[in-house]
Amino acid sequence: MFDTTTNTGLNTATIIAQLTDTHLLSHPGDRQRGCNPWQSLKAVLRDIAAAQPDYLLLTGDIADAGELTAYQQAISLIVPLQIPTYWLPGNHDAIAPLFNSFTHPLFHPPQATILGNWQLVTVDSTLSRACWGEGRLDRESLQKLEERLQRCHLPALIALHHHPLLTGLDWLDSIALQNADEFLALIDRFSHVRLVLFGHIHSTFAQKRGVTDFYGTPSTCLQLHRENSKLGDRQPGFRLLHLHPDGTHKTEVRRVCVLT
Repeated sequence: MFDTTTNTGLNTATIIAQLTDTHLLSHPGDRQRGCNPWQSLKAVLRDIAAAQPDYLLLTGDIADAGELTAYQQAISLIVPLQIPTYWLPGNHDAIAPLFNSFTHPLFHPPQATILGNWQLVTVDSTLSRACWGEGRLDRESLQKLEERLQRCHLPALIALHHHPLLTGLDWLDSIALQNADEFLALIDRFSHVRLVLFGHIHSTFAQKRGVTDFYGTPSTCLQLHRENSKLGDRQPGFRLLHLHPDGTHKTEVRRVCVLT
């Protein structure tokens, strides 16, 4: 369902902090491959709070195995910030526990929303019968997205979990958005689609396609190491976006030093 809310700050930039792939485990003390996801997310949120964004955007894989206790951890860390939070699921999430847990008034499920002079459209790209974590936008989701873009001509930011553009890593691209061609053909028809944000790849990504900028964002815990990765690329991170009223934007990835 697409709902609409408004933000009256039309003459100033809207600031969004995107965090993704938190992969929280059953208990705060649990570790995975040397990383404590809870401790790492806590450190990332500390830096996000200092940046004072207007909104948070969670782009999936909130829990590593869909445990209810993992979603409760996310709530306990995010709610004290008192920042409206828009979220969508990833392939590691369990849909029912996620939707049943994220009921706090600050949390907003996949929808279309007016933020300042922009529209944010969050879509669910998870595939219930995925073999390896690949994603897909079903026919209904594509239709709703098309209808939304036809109806509202404000600059649009579309967020999903799976990457719609190739990263160049065969194994990673095999679990990308499987019907990316349909998605890309759709947004190509709308020049007001300025940004597409995603997670899933546990690394930074930036590519322009036509008038649309595509951005991938590091995980708040474990990172994907490429051959040319720098030491700083192994640190958790988040993306900060400034959405200006004229439809332009500025963005940066901020890395966080975590002592565990």
